[in-house]
Amino acid sequence: MSYQVLARKWRPRTFEDMVGQEHVLQALIHALENQRLHHAYLFTGTRGVGKTTIGRLLARCLNCETGITPRPCGTCSSCVEIQEGRFVDLIEIDAASRTGVDDMRELTDNVQYAPSRGRYKVYLIDEVHMLTNQSFNAFLKTLEEPPEHVKFLLATTDPQKLPVTVLSRCLQFNLKRMTPEHIAGHLTNVLTAENIPFEEPALWLLARAADGSMRDALSLTDQAIAFGNQKLSASDVSSMLGTIDQRDIERIVNALVERDGPALLAEISRISDFAPDYSIILADLLSLFHRVTMEQVVPGSADNALGDAAQVQSLARKLSAEDAQLFYQAALIGRKDLAITPDARMGFEMTLLRMLAFRPGSDRRAPPAVSSAGSGVEGESRDEPEPAPAAAPQPKAIEQPAQEADQHNEVPRATEAEPEPEPEPEPEPEPEPEPERPEATEPEFTPEPAPAQGSEPQGYADAPSDDAWLASLDAQAENQPDYPEPEPEPEPEPEPEVAPIETPIASAQNAPAVDGEFVWERDFRSLGIVGMPGNLAGNGAMARSGDTITLLIDTGHARLLNARHEEKILAALRNHFGDAIQLKIEQGDPGPNTPAAFEERQRVLRQNAAVESIRNDPLVQSIVERFEARVVEDSIRPVQDKPTEAVRR
Repeated sequence: MSYQVLARKWRPRTFEDMVGQEHVLQALIHALENQRLHHAYLFTGTRGVGKTTIGRLLARCLNCETGITPRPCGTCSSCVEIQEGRFVDLIEIDAASRTGVDDMRELTDNVQYAPSRGRYKVYLIDEVHMLTNQSFNAFLKTLEEPPEHVKFLLATTDPQKLPVTVLSRCLQFNLKRMTPEHIAGHLTNVLTAENIPFEEPALWLLARAADGSMRDALSLTDQAIAFGNQKLSASDVSSMLGTIDQRDIERIVNALVERDGPALLAEISRISDFAPDYSIILADLLSLFHRVTMEQVVPGSADNALGDAAQVQSLARKLSAEDAQLFYQAALIGRKDLAITPDARMGFEMTLLRMLAFRPGSDRRAPPAVSSAGSGVEGESRDEPEPAPAAAPQPKAIEQPAQEADQHNEVPRATEAEPEPEPEPEPEPEPEPEPERPEATEPEFTPEPAPAQGSEPQGYADAPSDDAWLASLDAQAENQPDYPEPEPEPEPEPEPEVAPIETPIASAQNAPAVDGEFVWERDFRSLGIVGMPGNLAGNGAMARSGDTITLLIDTGHARLLNARHEEKILAALRNHFGDAIQLKIEQGDPGPNTPAAFEERQRVLRQNAAVESIRNDPLVQSIVERFEARVVEDSIRPVQDKPTEAVRR
């Protein structure tokens, strides 16, 4: 007897044998049990998910000699003939090869004749979307009102190409793609019954390569059995598919976690011998880091879709949330850049080296020395310019008085640092007084975005560039206000005309406490904590007991806090309160008494005051009445944020 391929040998013989299509089978079984049968069924889905198989099973259910039943006997002549493909009343039509209108007219002419053997004459039309428009037109009337002894079963991989007139005449069932778990489980049963030895990782490789198709999975299994000489090993399947083993992915990630550069390069060199598709490897890494992040945020959520749930849980414990986010972003960008790199392996190596070199907490500000003899000297020479922050504050100190002098007509003191004294002879007659509003706080935000080259803001000289990474990766921290260094503004607000917008807010936000008491949410900026540590601390509430300061931070932000962040926060607290201060971090609900919440309240007050001022402005009211204009209140910005544009709007 000739060999029968696995895809045909293991074709389901009953509804119970079907894998992964329970939502379709349930509807069909209930319809058969209650004799509520439609005259036309449409089965859609990708290749190899069981469309024609369900059609043949339904034909057996309709024509079994025991009666219409969801559980045909399988032994009567009708069941046997349908199973063997020789039942005269089951007419299978390949619409891809019989697309002409003459073929469809022949079908409609024969529909009127009663079945020869069975209870129903069943027409199973595969790839029905391939029919021409003329064929569909010739078929529509018969499809809508066929004789009682006729059932139409249509199957297609592209239902979008079907006319809506056909769709409206059928009961439509969409068959799902098979999950890797379903495929791997079914392959286990098949290979066990076939007495073929196998390794479980090999099944997961086949399940992933099948891309949702059970027929493709069985065909690949046939090929792998021949390739491996009647056994399935992960290495053989990997070589056959031209992919790398999941264990190779595990070794790459372990090298990243252990910060082992030589091992990482050795692993890249080893897998390059297989000439793999590096884009697929990066896609596998993206999937892994995504599932690791899910496990970190929602413990216990890691599925076994790729047979590596244990590895995902282990990595979720080893990797910090920052590392997982960094690795994901680096792999995502690296995969996009593969198309424009001169060599795919080069782009892949650079992506992994980027993950290794720019991890949060890695104290690398310069590349490692090439020669061992000059390594110390080179490292020192690279790090020498680091103290340059001493010079960095000078532009800040000069810039602010220059702007303050413009506001208070004190130009002579600021012009020493700037050759041109910011002449303002061209102020527009009406808007010019507006920039003289008290405490235009725009200078407050200038120090942090413009640090000196190779330096950090004060108190941050020893930090690596991880804050820029983390600020871009942490979606929550992005939405929180950044806390730049405070610019002391001791001058009172002299102009009474802007008091409705500025005075009540500026005095509450920037003026120090009269009695010298430190109020956490109000005076947080005076600590000078910037970057990611400032974002995280700014979302916490402070409580002090003796020399111990406790920060209560919500779980989402506390998860991003690491030892380096705590060191910077503690250094700022000791600089303000004394060296005896100790810091304690707790997780919980910080409530409304956080600097971030305070900043938001102040922003809302400023915005409301600005809107109210525009509403009550006589000039604005005159323009609105004269030109039937409308004030777009969403475009109004407080003078503190936009010194000139807010008034003009």
